[in-house]
Amino acid sequence: MRETVMTQKIRVLGLGTMGGRSAAAAVAAGYDVRGFDPSPAAREAAAAAGVRASDDAASVVADADLVLVSVPRPEHVRALATEVLVKAPAGAIVVDLSTIDPATARAAAGQLAESGVTYVDAPVLGRPATCGSWTLVCGGPAAAIDTVRTHLTATVAAKVIHVGETGAGSVVKIANNLMFGAINAITAEAITLCQRSGVDARTFVDTVAESGAATVSNLFREIAPKMVTGDDDPAFALELLAKDNQLALDLAEASGAPAPLARAVVDVNEIGLGQGLGPRDSGAVVKVYAELGGAR
Repeated sequence: MRETVMTQKIRVLGLGTMGGRSAAAAVAAGYDVRGFDPSPAAREAAAAAGVRASDDAASVVADADLVLVSVPRPEHVRALATEVLVKAPAGAIVVDLSTIDPATARAAAGQLAESGVTYVDAPVLGRPATCGSWTLVCGGPAAAIDTVRTHLTATVAAKVIHVGETGAGSVVKIANNLMFGAINAITAEAITLCQRSGVDARTFVDTVAESGAATVSNLFREIAPKMVTGDDDPAFALELLAKDNQLALDLAEASGAPAPLARAVVDVNEIGLGQGLGPRDSGAVVKVYAELGGAR
């Protein structure tokens, strides 16, 4: 493991919605930042923020001290671990911000350990626009997390919390996003119930959101007005939520945890994907309910 005070070479793999913001935040904090993304548009946006962007991932990590990974799916992490991250220098620390399953996190950690690279699964609790105030829930060696904590709080996070061994961060994130999926679906369901029962949906949302009722969450306040107006410009795409909620159901089945609500949420998401709503905001599931008949 490197000195507690690392040099300032932060490398970012994945310059999309979350990774692009992470790279820009690191530049703004004064770090030496290079980034990779297969998308020319993502590289151009990162370059505009001062990131030295490349289409060659291996060259980006070749001199890394700290590598931030932000990719959409477990298979992307597996590919990076096998083909790219193993080329990082011994002593480098990989902090994976992606939402993946714990088995993938443990596999990546084991593979990278053979090259002397430490892997930490550290998925984000927070929305893209709040980069800098994120909470990172970290699974992995405590010493490695302590080593990078200052750099993470100087760039993307307000809190860096060690929640357990490798994979534990992924479990926490999957469980959190299952709650997101449930709130997302039940909000659409409640809005539809009001509409079909003769109550204006906007009246329902405005009344409940400002009522002080125990049922009201920040997420409800954010997504319910968008559902009512039909605004499905993506803040968090339905296809990503569907992936995360399927990970939760898979984890429940593997661990023997009961998950009847997870199954229902996955079903709602899948209907939305079948209607072509995957790239739209998660709140687009309200359109799923508009197409459904009575109670089942």
